Amino acid sequence: MGEEEREDVVEEEESGAEKAEPAAAKPSKIIKILLYLAGGILVVILVVGISFLVSKNVQESSYTRSQDIVAAPPPEPLQTYEMPSISSTTADPEPHFIKLQISLGYTMSPELNNELIKRKDEIQHILNILLKGKKYEDLNSIDSAVTFAEEIKAHINIRLISGKIKEIYFKEFIVN
Repeated sequence: MGEEEREDVVEEEESGAEKAEPAAAKPSKIIKILLYLAGGILVVILVVGISFLVSKNVQESSYTRSQDIVAAPPPEPLQTYEMPSISSTTADPEPHFIKLQISLGYTMSPELNNELIKRKDEIQHILNILLKGKKYEDLNSIDSAVTFAEEIKAHINIRLISGKIKEIYFKEFIVN
């Protein structure tokens, strides 16, 4: 009987060990919940940290970009030479009336001022020729007026020797 009792005790210990192992091998529901909760908190902390770093980097780059812009004072006003008023018609089949009065803007230079006075008739001739070739569609918008001013400036600057015209100011620009 001694041996049988030992076998029963050994069997009970083995079965008890087997029962204890599955309980220890499987974590309880509370441990699973705590692990998921810890993982979720870790993910939230990582997302917040990464978004903070990205926003800080974007903010610094926009700050440096805005620091590159230099607020320069406005340029000095240009000296002007006023041309007499010019009236003409467009080159359309049904002509439209054009009235134009411009001022030529240039940096202050007595030589250029004297040259503009001497070449006044030549500049008027250039303006008349340029106006004769224009149609109503070439003059009726802001973009076309700016383009026309650049065209006038280019044709006048080709002829000038002692300086260049910087701007063309339309004092009057009527297209009917």
